[in-house]
Amino acid sequence: MSLKTQIKKLTDERWNVGFIQNSTEDIINGSAVDVKWIIHKYKDSWFADPFVLDVTEKEITLLVEEFYKPINRGRISKLTVDRKTYILLRCDVILELPTHLSFPLIIRRNSSLGDLIKDIDTENEKATEPNVYILPENGESGHLYIYSFSPKSNKISCLHSVLDKAVEDAVPVKIDEYIYLFCTPRENPNGNILHIYKWAPKNKQFHFLKEISFKENIARMSGNFFYYKDKLIRPTQECNTQYGHAVTLQETDTTNFTFKEIRRLYSVHPTLNIGSHTFNSYKGITVTDALGFDRMWIRKILKRFNLI
Repeated sequence: MSLKTQIKKLTDERWNVGFIQNSTEDIINGSAVDVKWIIHKYKDSWFADPFVLDVTEKEITLLVEEFYKPINRGRISKLTVDRKTYILLRCDVILELPTHLSFPLIIRRNSSLGDLIKDIDTENEKATEPNVYILPENGESGHLYIYSFSPKSNKISCLHSVLDKAVEDAVPVKIDEYIYLFCTPRENPNGNILHIYKWAPKNKQFHFLKEISFKENIARMSGNFFYYKDKLIRPTQECNTQYGHAVTLQETDTTNFTFKEIRRLYSVHPTLNIGSHTFNSYKGITVTDALGFDRMWIRKILKRFNLI
C-alpha cells in the first residue's frame, strides 16, 4: 500500500444526515439553521444524499446513499429513523450494483411528474403500489435509469433508461406542460456548467435543450425543486473550494432559465463541518447532510504543504 493510499485511508471522508428544524420561511429569510442529526452505530458505512420517503407519527423513512466501505462504493438504502430520538432503527439495502450509486431522487405517480411515470410505466397505471419511483445517480453506467420501488416489500425493478448519457444528480421538474431535467455532465460534475434536457414522450427519453454557465461552481443539483411563495426554487451544490462545500437556494426564472441566489447554507454539524450538499423536503420534513474527515489534523498538515 502506497503512502498516499495509507494517508487517504487515515483521513477518510464521513457524511451524516439530519433533519432541519426550521420552517422553509425561516430558512429562506436567513435564520440560523438548527439540525437534529441521525444517531447510529454503523462503523463501516456513512450516509448522505437523503430524500424523505415517508413520515408517520413515530418514524421517518429516508432513501439515502449508503457508502459501504468494504465495497468502496455507494448503494441505495432505506433508513428508518425514530422521529422523537433520531436514532436509526433499521437500514435496509434497496439497490446495489457493481457501479457507484447515490442521490436516490424520489418520483411519485400522484405528483406533478405523474405524466413522466405514465409514459414509462404503462403496465402499473391502475396499480396502487408501487406509486414510488427512483431516479438514482449512476453515472459510471453511462445511463440514467428509472426504477419502480415498493416501500412495503423493498422490491425494486429497473424500468427504463431515460437518458443514454453519463450525468450527475439529475432532477426532473414540470414547468407548465413540459418536463425538464437539470443535471451536470459527468466530465465536469462539480463545475459551473448546467445541462437542461426536455422530455420527449414518444421515445421516452430526455433530449438535450441547452447549457447554462455560472460564474461560480454552483451548477450541480442538491435536491428536488420546490415552490416558495409561487417562486420555483432550485437547490444546488456550491463546489468552489471542494465537492459539496455548501448548498445554495436559487430562485428560478422559468421563462428564460435564469437563477438568482437567495440563501447559502453551510454545515452546522459540530464535527462534520467541512461541507453540506443536500436539501430536500416532503410532508413537512426537511433533510440535509454534513461532511467531515477522520483525523482532520492530518489533512490540515497535508493541505498546508500542498500535499492534498
